[in-house]
Amino acid sequence: MDATLRTADRIKSHFGGLTKAQQNIAQYIVERSDAVAFMTAKQLAVAVAQSDAAVVRFSKAVGFAGFLEMREALRGEMLDVEGSSGMAQKAGGSTTISVREEVQAISTELVERTGEMNSGEAFEKVVDALVDARRILVSGHGTSYPLAAYVSMHLNQCLDKVEILNVDQGDLAERFRSIGPGDVVIGIGYVRYLPFTVDILTVAKQLGATVVAITDKLTSPLAHVADHSLFAARSTSAIWWSQAGTFAIADALTAMCMAKDSQSTERLRQADEMLAKLGLWNRGLPSNRSLNVSAGDTDADVSG
Repeated sequence: MDATLRTADRIKSHFGGLTKAQQNIAQYIVERSDAVAFMTAKQLAVAVAQSDAAVVRFSKAVGFAGFLEMREALRGEMLDVEGSSGMAQKAGGSTTISVREEVQAISTELVERTGEMNSGEAFEKVVDALVDARRILVSGHGTSYPLAAYVSMHLNQCLDKVEILNVDQGDLAERFRSIGPGDVVIGIGYVRYLPFTVDILTVAKQLGATVVAITDKLTSPLAHVADHSLFAARSTSAIWWSQAGTFAIADALTAMCMAKDSQSTERLRQADEMLAKLGLWNRGLPSNRSLNVSAGDTDADVSG
């Protein structure tokens, strides 16, 4: 089955092979896809007078791993058409408590699903490339920008050669002059796939750099460009996309790089030493020391 098919078309292509009960579910989803995009499996089961298990079996019968994957496909398609504001209007009616509970449940599930989507071999190949790299540059735009900052900062703690590469600095032409073989460029991007990141990965690859994508699926334009791809499970509560899967990938990469690179412990020791020199840390004493901004100024609170 072509994974690029829209959900309604995907369901219709399986219709003839479904049971009568499954055909009823199919018809309900095709006619009310906007509503189903914000239902739980139990809510859909009640709407079609069937069991939760029947809804899950139906989802698998039309080519999804389960109901949640089908629902995320519906939400992704809605985002393409309606945008975030349109999704918020259609979602309506959620209480703050129900949203919080859903987000917590989703985040736990996304970490598990992300682990299932990536082999140990895929992680090892990326870690080898990162440890051996001359430099590592991380790119992410829009809502992926803070993810790029997170990946960059944590990898730099143990590898000491990582920086952000984004269009907002305005000096891409100058920075691309020094990119080439030996460098690794990581691009982070998800549904709606902002072209800035794709373009940066494309040019970096043309210059001979190794390209790593952190994205959501094989058909992502970032994965199409990349030499290595890691996939983060994605899900939403109403319009808010949980980034738990990406954080799980970043944390795993950092821990694996620390285990792989024999110099990482020494780099962390040097960072501790610098914190002490700056007056921000004294071993065995409370860590809420203050840094004197300038002579005569009162101390400003500094926290990690």
